[in-house]
Amino acid sequence: MVVTGVGAPDAWEYQNLRETYESRQSYLLWGGIALGIVSFLFACAICCGFSSLKMAIDVIDASADFLFLTKRIIIVPIIYFFLTLIFVFVWMGMMLCVISMNKIEPSKTIP
Repeated sequence: MVVTGVGAPDAWEYQNLRETYESRQSYLLWGGIALGIVSFLFACAICCGFSSLKMAIDVIDASADFLFLTKRIIIVPIIYFFLTLIFVFVWMGMMLCVISMNKIEPSKTIP
């Protein structure tokens, strides 16, 4: 009884929407053919440009080896970033201390 109660609305929904799906069937078929042609052209482009692709992969591999052997190139900017961040926060704290001391007014005697 539970299976019939659950399955009956699904079957009714399928019967109502079958015409909609059948009208879209040709669009889906042509869309699949178009995507198949595009994927075939992409595969041809990969095959034709394989030597260039292999060279690009070799360049990326060489640069990865270089970065692996010289870790300073990666570590120095990170350390510099954190030192600059600390400097900015210390400067902001000092600036807040100076601002909180007195009311700052422009002087006409100092150009």
